[in-house]
Amino acid sequence: MGKASKRKAATPHSQPKRSSQSLPIGEVIFYLAIVAGVILFIVKAQALWFTQDDAYISYRYAQNALNGHGLVFNIGERVEGYTNFFWVLLLVLGGRLGFDFDLVAKVLGQGAGLGIILLAAVWVRAAWQRLGWGDGPVAGGATALLISLNGSFVYWAVSGLETVWFAFFVGLGIWFWVNRSWLSVPALAIAALTRPEGVFIWGLLILAELVLGDGLRSAGIMALAAILLLAPFGAFKLAYYHSLFPNPFYAKTGFSWEYVSSGLEYTWLYLQQYGWYGVVLIPTVLSVFALRGRWRVVPLLWIAYTLYITLVGGDVLKVHRFFVPVMVLLAVSFAVGIGWLAKRFLRGAPTGWLAFGMVAALAVTWEYLPKDSIYNIRYAELGLTQKMGIEAQRLTEYDTTNFSLAVSTIGRVSYELMGHRIIDLLGLTDSTIARHPEEIAGNESTWRERKFNATYLLQQNPDYILFSTGHKPSAPAERALILHKKFRRNYYTTIFPSPEIQRNLAVHKRKGTYNGPDDVWPDIGWVQDLNRAWNYSIGEGNRDSAITIMSRAKHEGPGDYAMPDYFLADQYYRMQEYDRALAHTDSALAIDSFTVSAWQVRGMICSQQGDTAGVQQAVDYLSRIAPQVLR
Repeated sequence: MGKASKRKAATPHSQPKRSSQSLPIGEVIFYLAIVAGVILFIVKAQALWFTQDDAYISYRYAQNALNGHGLVFNIGERVEGYTNFFWVLLLVLGGRLGFDFDLVAKVLGQGAGLGIILLAAVWVRAAWQRLGWGDGPVAGGATALLISLNGSFVYWAVSGLETVWFAFFVGLGIWFWVNRSWLSVPALAIAALTRPEGVFIWGLLILAELVLGDGLRSAGIMALAAILLLAPFGAFKLAYYHSLFPNPFYAKTGFSWEYVSSGLEYTWLYLQQYGWYGVVLIPTVLSVFALRGRWRVVPLLWIAYTLYITLVGGDVLKVHRFFVPVMVLLAVSFAVGIGWLAKRFLRGAPTGWLAFGMVAALAVTWEYLPKDSIYNIRYAELGLTQKMGIEAQRLTEYDTTNFSLAVSTIGRVSYELMGHRIIDLLGLTDSTIARHPEEIAGNESTWRERKFNATYLLQQNPDYILFSTGHKPSAPAERALILHKKFRRNYYTTIFPSPEIQRNLAVHKRKGTYNGPDDVWPDIGWVQDLNRAWNYSIGEGNRDSAITIMSRAKHEGPGDYAMPDYFLADQYYRMQEYDRALAHTDSALAIDSFTVSAWQVRGMICSQQGDTAGVQQAVDYLSRIAPQVLR
């Protein structure tokens, strides 16, 4: 009996011993996974290093503030053309301390990214402990790796934009709320001051406090805190900008099936690349049944925010920017859902290790499925910002006046042209275009920025108008301009040779004062043909189709626009059909003697044919209208 007693006494001591042996393994995995996640994040950040063109909009606002002009895009024009107030203030502070805006933005973005990795790991571990599953460190470590391998997350952390900073404070605010900490209030306040969607998140949590939390009294306190903390910001916006909503809200949003359709496409692409074509939704949604009380808000918030993204039409910018703020919620919900499924259908299975395996599998797909897409988009963005920087450089090299510029991609070029008036064709920084857009039936485009006001824009008489793709009218705002006679007759396309990128850059320059009528051509199909012809000649390399479509545009259009003829002249010149090329240069110059490209083609053909007088004539004209071409 004594021996039996000893054996019974030994049993309780032996169990903790096994536990103490297993616990350090989980802990080691947890911390090693976090360290590995941090390393992977830093390495991936260096590989993706770039600056999004839109970041330069915030930089311009910050620079104008530092220069004493206030938080404005154009000096003297109070328009809230940004949606990241607190982020701009941080840039101003960094600039005041002597730091470069881009450095400040990237340090803050990556710092927030590291915070999200740690937060996700701790969150999943705490969820496991709350559910009594016991092996939370393993699942938490896997989640840290999952977050660090999300290409969209890393992409936006180094973009210069506020996306990941905002995501960190959204996640922190929800984490504190789930854990009944009033620290959620300052975290949510920072999120709401950083982006307008932060107010939406706060509103959802007030509703959750009412339903899943401590009831009406606590929900009322949260609502009062939101009002007291955000009311001064609202008062500033009304006094300074005369609007509670930022101008891009009016420029980008709308309520129609067209926006919902874009939102569905945006969400579906995200689910393809990051959700195993929607399979991830199963454990994510099922985590609602595993979690209790306040914790249930995690998957519910992800679902609500995804519906919001879909209804507003998704985002103009690519690489799933709008989903980054709720990425932590998805990761936590997925891990918990996997654990719940294992507990329910695989009794006795090590849920932590199973979750580790499933989360690790998801991490691999997060790394590889969207990888090529992300790097291609980054490459295109690098090309765009380089091109726009060169455009600004060329303009200031050859025009020393305080010229104005209208452009459809306003980021880098506007920052390089500090002090110049920049008019956004899309209305992001112009309240008239954003709030009083024109509509043209059939003005189809792949651009999601659909608002424009060509009549108003031409009344501003910008000295230069810059299309995002040079000659080709791509954005709806660009296509609408070509319908106007004032644009066709009073602007000509000049050329800036740019050997740095081995191409010529085109910009439309105003000739002078225009006193004629501004008739509007009624058929948008003609402009659509111009765009299609350029697409065939540049992207698809189908010259025959390009010539056919542009020839149709020449005969069906208003007849006072030289683009069809100089386009055809260039195509025939490349095909070495010089007589036909010369015929089209003559036709283009008869319409508009300022047609730079026609003079270029004519000069090159005359040079090859030994026509000295023809060469000299081209040189004389180009020296007056585009001397930079000769240099």
